[in-house]
Amino acid sequence: MRNYSEEEKYWIWLSHVPEMTPKAFYSILKEFGCAGDFFDAVRNASPMPGLPGKLAAGASAACSAGRVSEIIAHMNMKGIGAVTRLSPDYPETLAAIPYPPPVLYYKGEITGLFGSGPEVRCVSIVGTRRCTHRGYELTRRIAEELAGNGITAVSGMARGIDTAAHAGALGAGGKTVAVLGCGADVIYPAENEELYHKITENGAVISELPAGTQPLSENFPVRNRIIAGLSKAVLVVESEEEGGTAITASMAISYGRDVFAVPGAPYLRTSALSNMLVARGAVPVNGAEDILGYYGRPSDKKAANGDIKHIQLDFLQRQIYNLLLRGDAGIESIASSIEYPQNEINSALTMMELCGMVKRLPGGRYGL
Repeated sequence: MRNYSEEEKYWIWLSHVPEMTPKAFYSILKEFGCAGDFFDAVRNASPMPGLPGKLAAGASAACSAGRVSEIIAHMNMKGIGAVTRLSPDYPETLAAIPYPPPVLYYKGEITGLFGSGPEVRCVSIVGTRRCTHRGYELTRRIAEELAGNGITAVSGMARGIDTAAHAGALGAGGKTVAVLGCGADVIYPAENEELYHKITENGAVISELPAGTQPLSENFPVRNRIIAGLSKAVLVVESEEEGGTAITASMAISYGRDVFAVPGAPYLRTSALSNMLVARGAVPVNGAEDILGYYGRPSDKKAANGDIKHIQLDFLQRQIYNLLLRGDAGIESIASSIEYPQNEINSALTMMELCGMVKRLPGGRYGL
């Protein structure tokens, strides 16, 4: 397990005090000089007129050498490490945001994961939990190609786009980081248990919240600032105009990050945020090669199968493709929408599937 200096132990202890926030944490450091001196002041019952009552009471109740040792022992038992802003392993990009997390708790390995200097080592990929099949597959392919070019995918391990980003990076044998809105030992959502363990073996799950903290709704907007702050670039795939993805994108803009977005059909709600961001200056992308090219790092991997730029479509195939851009559909639904016989649509879909332009899905449906 990780070894901590005495001051780092006091930072970890201080981050466990109830009602503690990053702003309060840094105010305490400014007032007392270091966490160790604050610990001593609390233990000696020194006057603290500027400290909120609940915070002072929480610090007083937890102020003992035994409590410090107990926290460290509990972390070790859970397999959780901690990196404070005192450590050279603390992410350089995250340290630059307003009130960065004083302590990051993690499972996995973070040494060298985020890098330093001007080179782009991480891209945060965000989007809706209720993504389309097309959005999921595009995200997976982008993360896969970025990982193949040495770039770590950062996301939040939620359903939908987040899951696709992690899965794509892992599928390429790359690294990925999940930023949680709960303790680093809490698997949320529970359905991603297998993914959680794969991430800890090929990257890290991280959180600013102590072990055991449950995934309360108020934790997630605060968590999103870490996703935006860890990377020099943020990619928005699918999302409505409001919600967690919009919060992350807004924070990324305020931090001066490069913002990329996958534009979509204007009548789709899941394209609303990306289209708005592009209209306001975000870089539009259709694949990982656009992100890599933006940083002067051309990919040697060809575009994914969904790219039809170099494939000739006949009139019927083009109609089917445009329809599937709106979402997955079955043959009957396609026939009803474009008014073609089902046997002709079936033949067209078969040819498109052989060319890799569409995928056959469960329930007799097709998607991109």
